Amino acid sequence: MSSNKRPLVIAHRGASGRLPENTLPAYELAIEMASDCIEIDLHRTRDGHVVIAHDEELAELGGKGEIADASLAEIRQLDAGGGEPVPTLEEVLDQFGRRIPFNLELKRGTQAAYPGLEAQALGAVTSRGLLAETLFSSFYDPVLKELRGLSSDARLALLISRRFPDGWPERARALGAEALNPEDSLVDEVMIQQAHDQGLAVYVFTVDAPQRMDALMGWGVDGLFTNHPDRMRSLLEGLQV
Repeated sequence: MSSNKRPLVIAHRGASGRLPENTLPAYELAIEMASDCIEIDLHRTRDGHVVIAHDEELAELGGKGEIADASLAEIRQLDAGGGEPVPTLEEVLDQFGRRIPFNLELKRGTQAAYPGLEAQALGAVTSRGLLAETLFSSFYDPVLKELRGLSSDARLALLISRRFPDGWPERARALGAEALNPEDSLVDEVMIQQAHDQGLAVYVFTVDAPQRMDALMGWGVDGLFTNHPDRMRSLLEGLQV
């Protein structure tokens, strides 16, 4: 899947180096910064709504407990940053889905996976005609397996971190994934080449240092998750394609 195209600028939770992450203003700024894609994090409330926040616990939002045990109304009372409410997936797709593609990372609760999250996320995307542009990612193979079972057309990416780095070629193949999303500390030129040999695109998280961006792009990476999409865009504008 490697090509001569410029690597994708993937805004990590929006332009989160400048505005509170996973908020509508951060997504708007990411578009203004000419991002190619926005990565967001999906959770499911007690009453069945898909909401956008990074952590499964509510402490980062000024609350207590975790998203799985809270209602949407309760979460709406919390602060996603800068006084912004926690958005729902439907709100994000309705406002931005026609303007920029999304990488939807499906999370899980502290005790268990969110029941029905895969079907809800897939349904929200499909009903808006956005399936072809959307990439679904997760660290959890069962989540991606469930998505694959629901849709042979869903585009999947396997996330790997220092905690669970092993067996990614076999895991990605078993899931029918099209991409590998590895943590930056795991990535070198050999890994990128191995993934490309497997037919996998490589989108690395999270890269903010220009020197590291340059190195990864020189090795043929397909995209970078970054909190500073304007920084990566500026580097790309100086590259020959």
